[in-house]
Amino acid sequence: MGCVVAVVGGGISGLGAARTLAGTGSRGAGAKVDVVLVEADDRFGGKILSGEFRGRQLDLGPDNFLTRNPRAAELCSELGIGDDLVAPATSSASIVARGKLHPMPAGLILGLPPDLFALARSRIVSVRGLARASLDLLPWGGPISASSLGLSDGPGGPGPDRFATPNLGPEWSAASVLQRRLGTELVERLVDPLLGGINAGGLDHLSLSVVAPQVAQALVGHRSITRALNEMTRRAPARTGGNATSARPFFLGLKGGLGRMVDGLVAELQDSGVRLEANTAVTALRRVGDIYELETDAGSIAADGVVLAAPGYESARLLVDLAPTAAAELGSIPHSSVALVTLAWSASAFPAPLYGSGFLAPRCEGRIVTGGTYLSAKWPPAAAPGEVVIRASTGRYGDERPESMSDDDLVEAVLGDLRELLGVSAAPLASLVRRWPRAFPLYLPGHLRKIERTKAAIGKLPGLALAGPSLGGIGIPACLSSGERAAAEVLDRLNP
Repeated sequence: MGCVVAVVGGGISGLGAARTLAGTGSRGAGAKVDVVLVEADDRFGGKILSGEFRGRQLDLGPDNFLTRNPRAAELCSELGIGDDLVAPATSSASIVARGKLHPMPAGLILGLPPDLFALARSRIVSVRGLARASLDLLPWGGPISASSLGLSDGPGGPGPDRFATPNLGPEWSAASVLQRRLGTELVERLVDPLLGGINAGGLDHLSLSVVAPQVAQALVGHRSITRALNEMTRRAPARTGGNATSARPFFLGLKGGLGRMVDGLVAELQDSGVRLEANTAVTALRRVGDIYELETDAGSIAADGVVLAAPGYESARLLVDLAPTAAAELGSIPHSSVALVTLAWSASAFPAPLYGSGFLAPRCEGRIVTGGTYLSAKWPPAAAPGEVVIRASTGRYGDERPESMSDDDLVEAVLGDLRELLGVSAAPLASLVRRWPRAFPLYLPGHLRKIERTKAAIGKLPGLALAGPSLGGIGIPACLSSGERAAAEVLDRLNP
């Protein structure tokens, strides 16, 4: 046997790492190592999971991915399923404001409005809130500093890999940065449900530089957030989404569900000789001489290198003895749990046609539902003709109500919100609850520095690298890329 590398964690990060290590695909050409992929669950794919609901295939986790990072779309092409990528049938959506749904204004950038006139027409924000946001256009106060965003303003300009020196002050939360210029109401009612909702948290707990790095960098040196967004919009290439037009959409899904990506990866890895071990939890990680020993409930695995692509809290547990500093940093990252409730009705149960692809509910509305996706409108094949299928999202950082409820009670709570918002009073034809415990790492202010310290500690261990959303970036392309980078780091350090 030649050089052996173990990958711990079989989500999209671990699958991408294993693929690179095995020399399969464009990112792993030339690699010559024996690979073992270890996953504690009984299946691979992590939060990517497709299943059947009323005889139709749909996604029970994420149902699309961003195309700003092209890696996921490229992977689909490499797996031979690129022709089955499809854009959502509709991208418009609504926001809940004072108990009613209001269409989102056009041109939003992660919930931030570059056009205050469009915001006024949406009636999401009150006249008073709009007047407060308009003060952002006046030249008051100092410019937004790089250090307040967790970035440095040294040579080469601001960037997430150049951190501010301590004497420039701590990083502010995303809410603090945005509310200072735009006011509380706009941020709570428009930005927080979108940007916070994506990350299952609130902007008062999130680092803008991690959850919206392009926006954070665009704000540095500006007094006005609105003017900075307009400048950012002028520089950006046109893309589909909102009223823009281009050949490349913002989001892509996959006919038959994103689970086909996992199926294709698993089949490819099997064909390339990767040893796939599901239902195998790693209980301990040790270094004996030049070899890593991974203790599992099925025995011991000896490896020359290791990619830790498990959730951050699991990697922290395995690193307690090998790299206590890294373990402490990773172990301090909070996580949010979410539960998705999928429901079906006859279309006649609704008093009026549903608008767009769904809605978002701000935290200040106090609802258990954080958002709803009209799957039958967004992905028409997900529903039978004449039926409406809605997936409601529940749970976020600081709201543990879904975790304390049974599935039946959670469905009833969700139905209560949907009755008020959509006017549907009939009982659903079917329901399905899928829970994702500790699914979302929370990127607190200072997260970039935390990960830098983690990587510095890990760097002292030969042939070991980290991957996954705890590093920053929860989307499929970001996680896939992180796994591929980690595999490349291990290969470079082992030089097999």
